[in-house]
Amino acid sequence: MTAEEAIALIDHLLQSLKKKQKLNDIQSLVFLETWEGHSYQEIADSLLYEPDYIKHVGSHLWRNLSQIIGEKVSKQNLQAVLRRYQHGRASDNCIQDWGEAIDVSEFYNRQQELETLETWISGNSTRLIGIFGLGGIGKTSLSVKFAQQIQSQFEFAIWRSLQQAPTLDVILSNILPILTNSEHTNNHSIDALMEQLRQKRCLLIFDNLESILQGGNRSGQYQQGYEDYRQLLARIADEPHRSCLILTGREQPGGFALRSGENLPVRSLKLFGVSPPVCQQILAAKGLKATLLQCQDIVNYFGGNPLALKLAATTIKTLFGGDIHAFLVQGNTVFSDLWDLLDRQFDRLSPLQQKIMYWIAINQEGATPAKLKAEILPKVSGRHLMEALEALAERSLIEDRRSLNDTASTSLMLQPAIVEYVRERLLQTAEQ
Repeated sequence: MTAEEAIALIDHLLQSLKKKQKLNDIQSLVFLETWEGHSYQEIADSLLYEPDYIKHVGSHLWRNLSQIIGEKVSKQNLQAVLRRYQHGRASDNCIQDWGEAIDVSEFYNRQQELETLETWISGNSTRLIGIFGLGGIGKTSLSVKFAQQIQSQFEFAIWRSLQQAPTLDVILSNILPILTNSEHTNNHSIDALMEQLRQKRCLLIFDNLESILQGGNRSGQYQQGYEDYRQLLARIADEPHRSCLILTGREQPGGFALRSGENLPVRSLKLFGVSPPVCQQILAAKGLKATLLQCQDIVNYFGGNPLALKLAATTIKTLFGGDIHAFLVQGNTVFSDLWDLLDRQFDRLSPLQQKIMYWIAINQEGATPAKLKAEILPKVSGRHLMEALEALAERSLIEDRRSLNDTASTSLMLQPAIVEYVRERLLQTAEQ
């Protein structure tokens, strides 16, 4: 859809729904400039208007369009929403296969992330997207919600879980018959898939990528027998085609970071925790009434991890009779379900990475790479240490925070819940 086609569509909508109105000259200019990606300041400078006036015109226009289309329209998602509306939004022409995709009827405010993903997809040039973050942070839910939201822009939408570590041959033998509309397809090669991705506009989603990756000191390395996934991702990233593959995982696969960038066809989204108001919604869904201050304390402790918040809500209901204050007063505790979640991630770490986690958990104040290198035993080389730190950061287990007084000083931090888990695990190890 061109900018001119979009204006024609808007004029048609306004004329049919708003008493024969059309965009006036300034509205048309603001729309065109916004469509081209210009900021309000740039538009004001170009048209010799005050920036506040241009912002007012734009805000009024997006509000009217939101009311007419029935979906929130903003500067960021303008192209994506109008393209989706042009395609009828109904997705009747999209062949869908959702596999084991989860129900996302209860979805908590990832609007900014959804708009970012829509922007990447709307230009038709993004071939590969990765959604990465800690276990339980909401990657799967976001991938399903986003895929449902944009499916009408594609001829095919296929969601597959890699949680049981299927080989690539199994995945291709499952997907290609859908794309070719033939159960008798014998060619299940990467070449065959690439040909379909060139001929048709397909949306593929592979969830839980970490299931086919190795644990250990270097993140992103494929398990033995799964190296052909690397070839598939490289070809999808590097070769021109009409389709897009979305990955979710706790870490980026090898070669992904090298190919991703702001102006490249490969994009990466790091997912973080939710805000206190969203925490309030999650607790309310469990029948708990929490103040924003209480939610702030809970979010700080659990890093805003939605799964951890849901597990905490269950604990508050069952062990504390729904009394959030009593839960907070007793002191934070890593309960069994959250312990199991962290266990699975900790067990994937190399011995060196586990030692680093123990050291940071004990030395929360002033935990710097230089101090870590000087104190960790047995001694390790700088290269091996930095490799391990990079892998831990990639897996969202440590955070790099800069000092307010010295921005050049790096402080290694763990979320409070992870600190408690690691310290308790260290005690258990010492008692054995």
